[in-house]
Amino acid sequence: MEFMYGAWRGTSTVKGSDGRYLGEDNASPAFYCEPIPTEYHICKFGDSRDGKQYNMTALHDMMKLWPEVMNLIDRFRNYYKSEFKISYKELTTVDLFVFSKLLVATTAYLIRSQKFDYENEHVPVELTSQTKLVAGVFMVGRKMIERGELFFNDIEPADANFLYEYADKHQVLISPRDKNFACAGSIRKIIELIDVTIRGWHSKSTAQAPEDLLKIVDETYKPAFEYGIKDLQMELTIKYAETVILEALLRADSGMISEKIKNPILEQVRSAFSCEFTDPKTLSDQKRNLLLVLNKLGSDPVEPRLGFEGNTPFRKFYLNYLEQIRSFAFSQQNEINALIDIPSLEKLSKEKVNKRINIIPRDVYRSFN
Repeated sequence: MEFMYGAWRGTSTVKGSDGRYLGEDNASPAFYCEPIPTEYHICKFGDSRDGKQYNMTALHDMMKLWPEVMNLIDRFRNYYKSEFKISYKELTTVDLFVFSKLLVATTAYLIRSQKFDYENEHVPVELTSQTKLVAGVFMVGRKMIERGELFFNDIEPADANFLYEYADKHQVLISPRDKNFACAGSIRKIIELIDVTIRGWHSKSTAQAPEDLLKIVDETYKPAFEYGIKDLQMELTIKYAETVILEALLRADSGMISEKIKNPILEQVRSAFSCEFTDPKTLSDQKRNLLLVLNKLGSDPVEPRLGFEGNTPFRKFYLNYLEQIRSFAFSQQNEINALIDIPSLEKLSKEKVNKRINIIPRDVYRSFN
């Protein structure tokens, strides 16, 4: 599951104990989801969301648990600082991306390892609420990586106001599935959430999640973080491979790849990715950002053994690199499966890896073989 969908999408159709989907309106695949009574209001927050609809039911339920969920996020933040041996007080933008991804993965781990009876909707609402909130934080980090932002770094403390303004400017608060819907929550609450992930929770409120949930969290955060790191390593490896392949494609001349093959590939890229993925400068900066995160995780990227240079045909370069990614993903997925105690994969085809990378159309890929 993790290879094809990642921890977030793979568990977004699971329900919490409140009967609501983990992914709410963005739960995917949507055909798994039955209609849930939901009240929508029109946004009047004074930002890019104005005039769009937001999920008032989910927002109302979230606010009832706000102190408990903030305390839970702060608890995980302390775990994160301990595991990564962080002595500085305020987290960086690289930290926020990794930390928020690990929080999402923690909920996925508890579901995938069957710590909760998710088929009977017993995933505690505190966990699903936490996951819904921090998913927005990692989406901001993902946008910064994709756009090759140079202020995405592991040196300077992050700033909550700046990150909110960035999210607003770059449409991160708008639903990726339907542009008529947007993230719920006032500007003040969004900034407060981001600030808690950066600096911790300093409220006088002592409200906590139930003791039995905290006990599970304390006992499982280490394997959950290990699961999350492996899931993130795999996602970043795929993203890094995309940039390497696109760089090779953009500089390939007619002697390396025919226009008949190159044009449908570029068409696929333009339909599947944002425009940043066809700009060489942004691709280079994007690779820099991916390497920053991999370095944070203590990981190396999978570099192509067969360099794309001289008269190397693009087909030969791609198939060799694809096999490297397939081998890495196969091993990584089986390590994940071992962590959550499910059977190992017997195989992982290059065609499936090609589909996951999503650059070479299926008919073009089949012509390569």
